Amino acid sequence: MPKEPISDVSRIFGERVRERRTELALSQERLAEGTSLHWSVIGRIERGQSNLTLANIVKLSEALEIDPGKLVAGLRSGD
Repeated sequence: MPKEPISDVSRIFGERVRERRTELALSQERLAEGTSLHWSVIGRIERGQSNLTLANIVKLSEALEIDPGKLVAGLRSGD
């Protein structure tokens, strides 16, 4: 049985990461190479099953060539 996202915020963030990764035509493995994260962690992030630290959000945004603020813009803890 697939694990559910831990929150709507995590799900939306993960969707944004996947969308940007796809725009750049990167596999999860290639994206992971640009960070210190394992490719399986990238998968959990994209499924909303991981709660990231600020440092990892910045690492991801650098590898995705996007401002970190765009990945979190408009997210609310109640979402």
